[in-house]
Amino acid sequence: MIIGKVTMRNRALYLVCALLMVLLGISDTLRGVFTPLFTEVYGFSMSQIGLIVSISYLGNLVCLLCGGFILDKIGRKKAIAAFALALALSELLLLGGREYLILAVGFFLALGISTLLNTAINLISDSFSSTRSLMLLNALFFIQGIGTSGSQLILSRFSASTAAWNAVLISIAVLLVPIAIAVSRMKIEAAPESDVCHKDKGHGSIRTMVLVLITLSLGFYMIAEHGITNYLIMYGTGYLGISAASAGLSLSLFSAGIMTGRLLLGNLADRIGAEKMILASLILSAGLSSLAFGTAFLPLLFLVGFSASIVYPTTVSVIRRYVPDSLGARATTVAVSAASILDIIFNAVFGHAIDVSGYGFSMPVLCIAFGTAAVLMIPAIISGRS
Repeated sequence: MIIGKVTMRNRALYLVCALLMVLLGISDTLRGVFTPLFTEVYGFSMSQIGLIVSISYLGNLVCLLCGGFILDKIGRKKAIAAFALALALSELLLLGGREYLILAVGFFLALGISTLLNTAINLISDSFSSTRSLMLLNALFFIQGIGTSGSQLILSRFSASTAAWNAVLISIAVLLVPIAIAVSRMKIEAAPESDVCHKDKGHGSIRTMVLVLITLSLGFYMIAEHGITNYLIMYGTGYLGISAASAGLSLSLFSAGIMTGRLLLGNLADRIGAEKMILASLILSAGLSSLAFGTAFLPLLFLVGFSASIVYPTTVSVIRRYVPDSLGARATTVAVSAASILDIIFNAVFGHAIDVSGYGFSMPVLCIAFGTAAVLMIPAIISGRS
């Protein structure tokens, strides 16, 4: 298959992965979109909802750590099919969400398996193209963004509807079954050793220092991105004194920048090299975010999102270059888990910092997080070449 000047292998697999990414985008929004249902209809408190958020983060960690072993043990094709079926069962479990324990366990599994599937798709991205795998991978994350933003736009109108909640869960579960069957019958081709995504890959040894630096860089990037996502509206309304609508628009522009960048910048990562592109993106993000928060002109966050857009999927994709093939999945999932732990710890501390020092002092820390991620990537690039 030819997309522009890009030759694609495994066209059917790519299309199935695109559909799966849409479903993952929808599934990941359900916890937030249907909060009014949980509080107004099911009668749960916001403290209980907050605990579910923490439990779902824990689900990410547990599923990633266990899933990496499964991916390497039984193969990525069988594992992805099994994970898709497991996610379908998790969605059906959420139908019993009137019971708090069931809702908590359901989101623990659904969010965890969704993150695992997201990472697994990243792991097979080499099979999509011999020269433009990073571009196609970032396009898949753009497609996931369509599922996320589209479901938020449509489902928010029915956020307190039990019927809508049940219908969405059943629809996702039903669609996941043929996806699992299709993946199990497809051939996932390995990319040739000359492919760009395997350049400098360590086949016989584990590049421990490089992995640590890349993991830390990923963690600080996640701190910056999630910090903007989680705290921007309160920063805008509580510190800058703008309306919630204006702050929400700026947050939407940030998300739109991420989606647009993933569609347009992926090709550059293939052309100039993944690590170099990550470093350039982080430096630009640090500068633009400093400008945005320094001038309090939040619409600049569109450019921040655009410049940072390819960092997460591209960083995750390069981790497996520095370990033997047999450990690629485990190394990737452990690295993402470690980065997530750093993100979780930071958010616990950051909330306290806001209470003590205020948003004016605390929000620029997110700009520093972008810069720290960039600094950590520099020795990773140098070490990776040695």
